[in-house]
Amino acid sequence: MSTPAELVSHKGQFGGADLVQQRGTVAELAQICQTWGAAVAALHTAAVRRPSAPLAVRPWVVDPEHVTTSMRRAAGFGYAVVLKAYESSRDLRAAASEVDARWTELHWIHGNLSAPNVLVEHRPSLRVSFIDPQDAGLGDPAWDLASAVDIIAWLAPRWGVMPQPMVDYFLLGYRRAGGPGRLYPAIQAVRALATAMWVMDFPQESTGAEYVEAEPAFWLDRAREYAARVGCLMAVA
Repeated sequence: MSTPAELVSHKGQFGGADLVQQRGTVAELAQICQTWGAAVAALHTAAVRRPSAPLAVRPWVVDPEHVTTSMRRAAGFGYAVVLKAYESSRDLRAAASEVDARWTELHWIHGNLSAPNVLVEHRPSLRVSFIDPQDAGLGDPAWDLASAVDIIAWLAPRWGVMPQPMVDYFLLGYRRAGGPGRLYPAIQAVRALATAMWVMDFPQESTGAEYVEAEPAFWLDRAREYAARVGCLMAVA
């Protein structure tokens, strides 16, 4: 079985291009998503050697009062907007509390599966690998799954595809490879908050007003919609 060091490494040790740069037919993009899901499952099922294994960094939304001053400066405008949305919503605060209570530390996770951190190689065969292991360690595999679902939703308009089929292919690859994680509304709400902050601070192809107003609002609304389901008995893939 692969070790985390073989699955997550620093930029430059793997070839290929990141997810933002991928283009292709629906079938080709679906194959990338399925292979990506299998790669995430391989990380989540890698052997754990305790007690030397580090713990993954928990989502900052789970405990925003403990965010460091350096992070507040680095996050910039996006952090302030997301924090305000979080503090003004009882549902979002409840979602963060549930994630905190349900968070596990049994499996290796990447912790920061943003689109630039997922690399795709097409030759000699299709391969997906990960870079930037700064937040990696033992944590809740549902966090990586929620991150992947958000990445696909963000990429779908750029790829010219509907997001849900791509999500389904990602989860198919993950399940077939024995991935242990399961999504639930609270962690998807917390992830959507983190994604809202990321898209506000991510360099965009367009810097027009339509981006400044529309895309962050989409992610904050998505976070609220997931948070409204907290406590409901429902199956989430």
